[in-house]
Amino acid sequence: MDGGGRSLGARALLALISVGPMSRGDLGGRLGLSAATTTRTVRPLIEAGLIEEQPPAEVGGPGRPTRLLAVVPNSATVAGIKLTADRLYAVLTDPLGEVLIGDSLPLTETDAGSVAALIASVVAQLAERSGRRPDAIGISLGAAVVGRRTVVVASFLGWRDVPLAAMVSEATGLPCVAANDVRAFAYAEAWFGAGRGKDPFALVTLGAGIGCGVVVAGEVVSGAQGAAGSVGHLPVDPSGPSCEIGHPGCARALASTSGMLRAAAEHLGCEVQDLSLEVLLSPGMRRHSGVDDVLRRAALAVGRVVGLLIAYVDPELVVVSGEGVAVVETYRETFEKEVGGLRHWAAAPVPVLLRPFEFDEWARGAAALALEQWTVAAGDR
Repeated sequence: MDGGGRSLGARALLALISVGPMSRGDLGGRLGLSAATTTRTVRPLIEAGLIEEQPPAEVGGPGRPTRLLAVVPNSATVAGIKLTADRLYAVLTDPLGEVLIGDSLPLTETDAGSVAALIASVVAQLAERSGRRPDAIGISLGAAVVGRRTVVVASFLGWRDVPLAAMVSEATGLPCVAANDVRAFAYAEAWFGAGRGKDPFALVTLGAGIGCGVVVAGEVVSGAQGAAGSVGHLPVDPSGPSCEIGHPGCARALASTSGMLRAAAEHLGCEVQDLSLEVLLSPGMRRHSGVDDVLRRAALAVGRVVGLLIAYVDPELVVVSGEGVAVVETYRETFEKEVGGLRHWAAAPVPVLLRPFEFDEWARGAAALALEQWTVAAGDR
C-alpha cells in the first residue's frame, strides 16, 4: 500500500488498526508528530466515534496511568472477496479484523461483468444478513494488479486489462480496491495474525503457485514494478521438472499443487484428476517410492525458498501457509534441514511457523485492503 498522500487522520487510523491500541505519545512517535499535532489529529476522530480512549492502564512504579487510543470496533464494516478459478469467498469484518459473517459461492461464469455482478450480489446478501452495510470492498486474486484498480493478467480467469475495482464500485456504489492475493494475505497476517509486531515479517504461500509477501513497517514491499515477492520461478533444483511455461527445476514446478500432482501421476501411471494432496499424503501412498520422492523434493524446494528469503530479508518471523503446507509438515525434517543449511553461520535461527489455512483467510486479507481504503476517507476529517 502506498503511504504517500494520506492525511494525518488516515495515518493515525491505519497505525491503530495495524499495530493495536497505543498511547498518544506512542502514536505521535510512530507518526513523527509533536504532542500538540497528535492531539489535533486524534480529536476529530474521537468526536466522530472512530477511535476511543480506553480506561487507564495500570503502570508499575510512579507516574500517571496511561490511557490508550483504540479503533472503535463498530466504527466500520468492510467486505473482503477472494476469487479462485471456480469459487468466490466473501467475508465482512470490523476494523479489528474480526470476521462478522462469511459465505462462498461457485464461480460458474468467469467473464468480468458476471463476476462483478456476483460480487455485488453477495456483498448485498451479507449486508442484509448481518445488518451492517460495508464502507468499502477489497478483492484479492492470484493475478498481477496495478494501482489497486486494474487486473493486468489473471490467466486462470482468462482476463487481461480488466478494470475490476471500477466495475465493482459502479455495481455497488462503494469504494473498491483490488490486489494480488498473496500481498493481501500478508497484510492480514501482519496486522491481525502471527505477524503482528514482527518487523520485517514474511509470508510464503503454497498452492496453485508459490507466493511471497514481505512486510516492512506495516507495509507490503511492492518493488519498482510491483513484482516483489515473485519467488515461484526461482530455480531450486536444476535436475527437476519444468513448470508449465518452461522454467526447469523452479519452485512452482516442484512444490505447487499442480506440480506435485503432475509428477506423482507420472510415477503412478494415472490421471492427475484422480489425485489430490490428501491422497498423496496418505500413509499407503507415501510408501510408493516415486510419490515419496515427489513430496520430499517439494518440501526441499520450499525450504530452499524460505532459506533464501531469510538470507535476503532477515525477518523476525516467516509464516508458511496455503494448501501445500501439509506436505511441509509431513516432511518437516527435510524442510528444516534445507532452511538451516542456508543460514549464515553467525545468524540466529529465524522462527518459521507452518500455518494451516482456510480460504476465508484469503478473503480477510482482501478485507484488510478495504480497511486501508476506508481509513483514507474516514481519516480526512
